[in-house]
Amino acid sequence: MEVSDKRLQEIANTYQKTQDVYRTSQIEKIKSSSVERLLREAKDRGILADVETIIKIRPDVLILDIETSLMSFFAWSPGQQYIRPDQIIEDWHTLSWAVKWLFEPDTYSDVLTPEEAREHDDERIIRSIWEFLDKADILIIHNARFDVRKLNARFIYYRLPPPSPYKIIDTLLIMRSQALFSSNKQEELAKKLGFSRKVAHEGQNLWKKCFYGDPAALLNMEKYNRGDILSLEELYVIIRPYIKSHPNMNLFVESDGHNCPNCGGVKIGWMDKFYYTTVNKYSTFRCEECGAVGRASSSALDKNTKARIVSIAR
Repeated sequence: MEVSDKRLQEIANTYQKTQDVYRTSQIEKIKSSSVERLLREAKDRGILADVETIIKIRPDVLILDIETSLMSFFAWSPGQQYIRPDQIIEDWHTLSWAVKWLFEPDTYSDVLTPEEAREHDDERIIRSIWEFLDKADILIIHNARFDVRKLNARFIYYRLPPPSPYKIIDTLLIMRSQALFSSNKQEELAKKLGFSRKVAHEGQNLWKKCFYGDPAALLNMEKYNRGDILSLEELYVIIRPYIKSHPNMNLFVESDGHNCPNCGGVKIGWMDKFYYTTVNKYSTFRCEECGAVGRASSSALDKNTKARIVSIAR
């Protein structure tokens, strides 16, 4: 659908004020990729004559954490045991969620009202978190196996379609694969790395109070949830250079030069060291913005050298 000159002018004006595609996308409530396309269209129509030749796009990166309720069930005795589905009195539901767009100042959250908590009705907050997920290009989460699958279960329960595609950065899996701390719990990592910003709570008693719709407990749960988000953002920034499976930020950047695949940065420092495979070698670099180490996509070998290299058949 063609965008009017008036709308293009609005977007161009916002971009000229912010000088940032991502900030423009948040203000105008459209995706970063759409902002970049519309800015170029504005330039072609002569509405934005001085637009930069290179516009750096940042994906919509969402940091997310959810809190779920306790379950209520019948049991013959205390202790660890198998609970059959017919023993469940009240199944789990979502209590609250908190999100934050990467490097943006605002944090967003939602929590059950006391009435919703007593009715175990999380439909309203499930629909509100779905809206955020549907806008995200990349999702940062600590233990995606829990949070994402829990959310998917509630989406299915309320007959919501899947959110639009997004990539997942699971900081828990990254820590397990790349480091060996005594604990990979987010709270413990925050303490160990010196940025403990999680909000203290009274333990399982807080979840009990929320289960029964205690207003003060629900507000504390939301506050605790928001604290997790700030802590998770700091953890991500610290470990980002170690994320070997990071979504390639080059896919979101239009540039004639090289950009860091982990952060999209343009300050690339080429090293005197090569990356070797069994039949090839590549120049390597260190990003001076985030610290990640990468390699060139093209070979550092000339054609004659490549032609004479052989390897064992596997």
